Amino acid sequence: MEQAVSGDVGEGRTHRLKRLVVVDDQTLLPSGEAVYTTPAAVGSLDEQALQERFGGDVRTAVRSVPGAFTYSPSTNPAIEVNIRGLTGYGRVNAMIDGVPQTFRNVGGHGSSGGNLLYVHPELLAGVDVARGAVSGAAGAGTLAGAANFRTLEVDDVLKPGADIGALTRFKAGTNGYRWSGLLAGGARGKMFPGQTGDVSIVGALAYSDFHDYKTADGAVFPDYDRVSNAPAGGLVKLDFEPNGEHRLKLGGRWYDNRFTSSNYEQSLKNQTYTLDYTYDPGSALIDLAANVYYNETEMTYDSEFGGGYRGRESRDRSFGASLANTSRFVVGKGVDLSWNYGLSYGSTDFEVLRRRGANPPGRMQKASAFSDVTLDWNIFSLTAGLRYDYWNMSGQQTAYSAGTGDCPPGGPDCGNRKVSRSGGEFLPKVTLAADPLDWMQLYATYAHTARPPTVQEMLWTMIPFGDGIGSAYANNLGLEPEVRRGWDVGVNLHRDGVLLPDDRLRLKVGYYSHDIENYIVNDLADVTGIPWQVAKWVNAPGTTRMSGWEVQGSYDAGAFYVNASYTNADTDQPVGFGTGWGNGDAGFLPETYATVDVGVRLLEQRLNLGAQMRYVGPSRQANGMMEPEDLEAYTLYDAYGSYEIREDFNVFFTVENLFDKSYAVAASGPESMNSKRGRGRTFILGATAKF
Repeated sequence: MEQAVSGDVGEGRTHRLKRLVVVDDQTLLPSGEAVYTTPAAVGSLDEQALQERFGGDVRTAVRSVPGAFTYSPSTNPAIEVNIRGLTGYGRVNAMIDGVPQTFRNVGGHGSSGGNLLYVHPELLAGVDVARGAVSGAAGAGTLAGAANFRTLEVDDVLKPGADIGALTRFKAGTNGYRWSGLLAGGARGKMFPGQTGDVSIVGALAYSDFHDYKTADGAVFPDYDRVSNAPAGGLVKLDFEPNGEHRLKLGGRWYDNRFTSSNYEQSLKNQTYTLDYTYDPGSALIDLAANVYYNETEMTYDSEFGGGYRGRESRDRSFGASLANTSRFVVGKGVDLSWNYGLSYGSTDFEVLRRRGANPPGRMQKASAFSDVTLDWNIFSLTAGLRYDYWNMSGQQTAYSAGTGDCPPGGPDCGNRKVSRSGGEFLPKVTLAADPLDWMQLYATYAHTARPPTVQEMLWTMIPFGDGIGSAYANNLGLEPEVRRGWDVGVNLHRDGVLLPDDRLRLKVGYYSHDIENYIVNDLADVTGIPWQVAKWVNAPGTTRMSGWEVQGSYDAGAFYVNASYTNADTDQPVGFGTGWGNGDAGFLPETYATVDVGVRLLEQRLNLGAQMRYVGPSRQANGMMEPEDLEAYTLYDAYGSYEIREDFNVFFTVENLFDKSYAVAASGPESMNSKRGRGRTFILGATAKF
């Protein structure tokens, strides 16, 4: 939220503190109104936009955030976030309630091999995205930024002022959208006799039934390439606040689904557990936050359906913790200083219990020490940050023959041993912001970020079939971390009463220019003792340069409103021999893409009618050994509306692809080159009630 504070500081001295941006402890990244008062490239989606405007389609909704996109093959319900053309392999930290999601699976030419996030759409309360360098634990070991998928809290379920209640939502639709539902309940009260201390609990269950849809051309999907799935999910959260100083939160979230992707019938389960503690004794020196998490994702291929990898079993287990504190000081007349500092640690252990294919097992550990000092004076704010990111990779190296790679000829075979690799980077960040007017903020940031090479890249053994494990001559333990250096500059406008007494204008415009060294790509390389070139992960020579403009804003006059986002991006990047064919995929963004949403509120603002345009400009899809394929631009129109029957009960509708346009979805992998698999016109009708 946003605060403007004035007050006395010290005897006989009065000054006005500049506007402070306070991020709620449940959001981690800036959300809501804070987006337009934060001197950084951030964006946010709320629950209403996700569920009503986008009909629960989270991947499409994320594409309405400038600078953000998603890798969206139609057959896999996973969410893979792309930020500024960078995706997969730890380049983006995609989280559920602050917990990094690190599961990966190379399963055919239609997979990217990147990090996959699975969450039931009905359980989401919002999505927050930070582009570029991210402070604190969320920025550890990540190159392009972070995205946090927030799940429901007790305040999202209960009616205002209520101590016990329930939330239910039901949607039904056409064109394969059978139905989707949510049932949630919550309660809160006092912990101790005498009406002291607060405690709350919230629980939710969600289930959806999605069948195959038709495209605008009437095309349907064959049995081996279906889009149907039926995700189930749930959560439970407990919140204890015995006094105004201590707060403890416990949470668990679950996801279960079965779907067909890359010609395999897959079962997937995810579970995420968190413990969050904060301590704020009212001292300027102590504002402490500690977090612990555990996450596990298990995937199984059906043993009777598919090709040589049927019966695959893999598991990704991660745990971590962070500790951070903020201290605040008055260092002189009109000069305030805040210092946020802390530590974080995370460990991911990926196992393939059967038929690994191109998914080498191993462990990645990341540790980070971070510090951000912000000095406020008059209209200016200067933040100097420094972090040290350490990493360690370990795993079992497969065997490789004497005379190949670095294995000496004439001796025994090499490999079949434990190997490890570690490293670290100091990463500075400097931000200068100014508020020349109450409603205007200017900012500029120069920062370095880095991401280590992954187990997948360093212990790659090509693509062995069946129960094979491949050969370590394709390993590359000498890979260097990707390092990004660059600028973000922007302006925030946030003004009320612009044209009408009660209207609101919000606008955020930013430009970025980044240089990336050691970009990692899967390409052909010479290997000693092998008479042909071998596909392996290598650091591309030279510098990869990316730049772009990002605009988002809204104008709300009560009776009508306009929301818009626009991205113009140059995300050219190295493409290797196997890129786009299962050995990673390029993260090309469309040259331009935009979303424009307009609406009116009638009948004392109880009736909301809106329409949005989604424009996706020309883009490219990596195509292995051939040149990337050019993809056509497309423009889609949607309609939506809601009617508040009473304060706690409303009905709503969404019409996706209103004019039934045929299109190939950008950034959907090889399918975008081979067919126009965009969803045809789909109607969704729903209702939400609180009791």
